[in-house]
Formats: sequence, structure tokens, C-alpha cells
Amino acid sequence: MRPAARVCLAISGVVLLSASPLAGQIGELHLGVVTSYGTPDTYGPGAGLVVGVAPGRLVYVGVRWSYQVGATKLQVRNRVQAFAVDLGVQIPVGALEVVPSMSLGVLRFAQRAAGASRHSTEFLAAPGLSVEIPVARVALIPEVQLYLAGSPALLQPVTHRGVLASMRLVVPIEVSRFKW
Repeated sequence: MRPAARVCLAISGVVLLSASPLAGQIGELHLGVVTSYGTPDTYGPGAGLVVGVAPGRLVYVGVRWSYQVGATKLQVRNRVQAFAVDLGVQIPVGALEVVPSMSLGVLRFAQRAAGASRHSTEFLAAPGLSVEIPVARVALIPEVQLYLAGSPALLQPVTHRGVLASMRLVVPIEVSRFKW
């Protein structure tokens, strides 16, 4: 056997003996809460719940519910509930994950004034950007979204489009791992 062949054979043997199986995460389940703040008159401060899954840690699919307390001005009280599906693409950036996303769902506007009340349900499309920051066994996820909703038929006109900033606190639960 030639010396070059012996060296190649020896290197191959060392590589095969020192190789370990490749393991990767199949996905993550996210369970958590969300706090948010939007246009003061309509949305204002709010809170809610989020549940999502990140299959392959490549995409994010989740659902969210939030309740925004809005504001009360001149005896007119505004409130908004959001029911949405979140769709995003996860882009690893160092230890963080940047997620451009789109939320689709409905907003349920409620308004009360002088003994009268009215509700209006409108379609919601909200492009957004979030960053997942792992902290110990939880993840903090600041997010900015542009709420684009239909014009609700209420007693008094309200701002139905605008920026909503939120902070999610989730517990990421590993779904499974694969080995090669």
C-alpha cells in the first residue's frame, strides 16, 4: 500500500472513530402572555395570551388573543379585542432570532356612550417584526406591528390603524430532536 493511501486510511479511521451523531431540534412550542400598547384613544394598554409552534425553528405559527382597554373621553369608552393567527419566518442572528411576520384575524371593537353601546368586528392584517431573546428558561419577544383594520361602525369614529408595540414572555418547550 502506498504511503499516501495509508495516510488517507488513517485519517478516515480517526474521523469515523471521533464522529458523534448530529442532533437537531425538530421544533418548539411557545406558551405565554403578551402585554401591548397602541394608539391611546382606541387601543391603549392591553394584555393577552399567546400559543405557537416553531417547526424546525424555521417558521413560526401561532394564535393570540389580546384585550386593549383603550380610553374613555367625553363619556365615550373604547375597548378592542384581537383574535389573530401569527405567521412568521425565523432568521437566526447570533443568539437571537429575528422574525418578520404577519398577523391575520379580527378585531372586535366595543364602544359605550351615554347608555348606548355598539360593537363592530373588522378584519385585521398586521405586518410586524419581532426579536426572540432567550433569557434563562424563558424567551422575551419584543414586537412592533402595524395594525391595519377596517373602519368600525361605532357611535363615535375611532382610529382603527396604527402602530402597536408588544412584549411577549413565553416558555419555549422543545418538541423533539432528531439524530443522524
